[in-house]
Formats: sequence, structure tokens, C-alpha cells
Amino acid sequence: MISKYFPLASVLVVTLLLLSSCLNSSTDNVEYSPDAQIYAITLASKSDTAGLLTATRFTIDQINGRIFNKEPLPYLFEVDSVMLTIRGANSYNPFAQVMLTLDSDSSYLWRVSDSVAINRLTGITTTAPDGITRKEYRFELHIYQEDPYIINWQMLDSDYLPAAPLSQKTVQLNHHLFTYYKSGDNVEAVMTAAGNDLVWSPLNLTGLPPSTDLTTLTVAGEGIYALDPAAHTLYHSSNGINWDVVSSTHTILAIYGTLPAADGGRLLLAVEQDNRLRFAETSDFTEVVVMNDLPEMFPLSGFSATPVEDPTSYSIRYLLLTGGTTADHAIANEIWILQKDNEQISSIHATVPESLNLQGSRLFYYDSKPYLMVLTSEGNRLYISDNFGLEWKQTGENQSFPQEFRVRSDASVFTDSENYIWIFGGISSEQAQITDAWRGRLNKFTGM
Repeated sequence: MISKYFPLASVLVVTLLLLSSCLNSSTDNVEYSPDAQIYAITLASKSDTAGLLTATRFTIDQINGRIFNKEPLPYLFEVDSVMLTIRGANSYNPFAQVMLTLDSDSSYLWRVSDSVAINRLTGITTTAPDGITRKEYRFELHIYQEDPYIINWQMLDSDYLPAAPLSQKTVQLNHHLFTYYKSGDNVEAVMTAAGNDLVWSPLNLTGLPPSTDLTTLTVAGEGIYALDPAAHTLYHSSNGINWDVVSSTHTILAIYGTLPAADGGRLLLAVEQDNRLRFAETSDFTEVVVMNDLPEMFPLSGFSATPVEDPTSYSIRYLLLTGGTTADHAIANEIWILQKDNEQISSIHATVPESLNLQGSRLFYYDSKPYLMVLTSEGNRLYISDNFGLEWKQTGENQSFPQEFRVRSDASVFTDSENYIWIFGGISSEQAQITDAWRGRLNKFTGM
């Protein structure tokens, strides 16, 4: 006799066998990724209260198997252990295992919860989710071994002018240095290639009259501009030697420099129109666009200016300006921040210590920051702004001038593409013209 439950039991057994077969088939057909590459890595440490490690960006060189930080961590930075986060192709199951190598002599399997002796970490080996493919990386945590913000100064030349100048200014054009100076009733000039050895050659200038105000020499685009303020005549040279009059329909009173813009920027000027002093801008003086009035106590002569531009920000495009005298010959002792806004020039004052005398000071842009060289009761000092000119503070002793550096004002100061700061001449505390050449560079740019 066959039990009435037998058919039901048979169906149940067959169903279980089929289900088991399907499950085994599904498991056998799963393909695990063979990608063992690391795509991102971050470090964090409780002892890193400034969050420097977390902000550090690591480069992952997949071809050569290297993980390193291009921008070294600060000098004397140190932490003992860190929490490590690494990301693979799959965020849910990035690796079958991760092996860390310490000091090239010991390795261990790393778990996410493990802290890592970061100063000993030399290698990371990952195994892909397939359990077969492996990838080895050499890990390098770069920390500055010397103070990267020391400026090393060197005097490259002295007394290089053939005659004692009455006034002077040095500019850089096409990798050459030009020193223009007044001697007697003439404007003379010497030139040298920019480099470690300065070999000056006298120039036979043409077209530049002795009434030219040498402080107005301004490099813009592919040439140099200079202004004869008495005659309100503008001159231009594409090679620094031969000068031509620039025709303009406006009376030009000052050349402030290039005001940065998305299209490369234009020269910012002061012009006289309808008995008013006004800003104006131009690309090549074929067209001069007149804008709003100059603010009160704004300088027309003897000032220093530098453009400020942050390539990561659309809005940070300024022209900083300081020192000089106004149209009424009043002393201007402010740092101005100029910006183009709705076809007008807006201006605000920077915050600087009230004790600073900005006459004869010099602005320049270096290491993505505006600098100010100023004469104080303690000698020449450098000031720096960390917020693009709004606030200023004195730099540390690591950026002080050497004892051999003669105290001066009204020097020619500029930077070059090799991250050098150049300083030429100036007026001594005895009101005598100084004729020397100095060059300095941050330690971080010397390949340390």
C-alpha cells in the first residue's frame, strides 16, 4: 500500500534538489573583479590637530606603482600612527586582502580598523576581489627636511652703472634686465641677460627724452611703456632700446599696470577728462575706455603696484597699489585693492599696521601671495598677505635680509619665471643712489 503522503514528499524532495542546483549554479557563475588598483587614499590622525594629513592629496602612479604626496608636509611635521583609508574600483568589496610593509623588513595583513605606523610604512600590496591579481605600491610620505620658507639672498653685482645716477629703474623684458638711469641731461641704459652672471652692455637709446619719469617705466604685454608727465606724452618700446611716441586722444597722467581679467587683462590708467581725474583702461591705446573718477587721496606718481590673480577663483583678480603722491602732491600712505566691477573700478583699503611708512615701499607677487618690501626703523622688512592683500603681517626671520643688504627705499623689485625675487638699486638712508643687484628665492624652489 502506498502512503497518501508519498506524492507530496516526492514533490518536496525534487523542489529542494532543483533549488540546490540553482544556488550552486549561481555561485559558480559569479565573476570577481581582477582590479587590484588603489584609486584613492587618505590619512587621518588624532594628533594632527591642524588636519594637515586629511588635507594632503596623494598622487597614485599606477604605471610605476608609487603613492606619494607631491606637496610635502610642513617642516618638522610628525605623527606616530594614522588611520588609513584606501578605495578600490568597488567601494563595497574593494580588495580580497591588503598587505602593508614596514621598513622593508616586516609585512602584515591590514584590517580597516588597524592604525598604521605611518613613518615606517614603505609598501602597500593589494589583492583583487578575484583572490589572484595583485598590485604592489611603494609608499612615500614627503615631509620637508629643511625650512621651505627661508629666502636665500645673494648679491650678484654692485656699482655696475658706468656713472652715478640721479635716478634709476630696472625692469625685465624677454629674459633680459634693463637698467635705465639719468646721468646729467640724458637717459642712459644698460642691459644683461637674466642669470647667475650679470654681464652689462651699454645701450644706444633712441626716442626716449630726458624729461621721461623713470618711475613710470611699466612692462606690459610685449614691451615697455614710459611717461613724460610734463608733456603728457607716452612712449613705448618693444625691445627696450628704440622708443616711439604712443598716440592717444586722452591726457594720460599715470600708468598703474595690468589689471587682471578673464581675457588676460588691460592696462589701467589715470586720465584727465573734463577737468576730472578718471580711471581708464586700454589694450594697446588704439582705444581708451574712460571709467569712474579716482577716489580721494589716490596716487598719481611714485607708487608701486602688482597684479594679483588666483587661477582657482574667478573673482580674485586685483591690482594692488601703494605709496606715492596725489595730484595735489599729498602723501598717499595706503594699500589700495582695485578691481573691475560692472565696467567701473572699485577700490578698498587694505589693513596694515598704522606705524608703517609706505613711501618708497615695493609690492610684488610671489609664491601665490602678495609681498611688500618696506623700510622700517629696524631696516628693510618684508610683509606678506595670506588673503590676497586684505590684511598684512611681517614675515619671520627666515625671510629677513642679510646684514650686507644696504637699507633702502624706492628699489626696483620684481619676480621671474624661475621663482627668483630681483632687487635693484634704490635710495639709501643718506639719500644716495644705490647701484647693486640682489636675487633671492624660497628654499622650496631650490629642489630640496
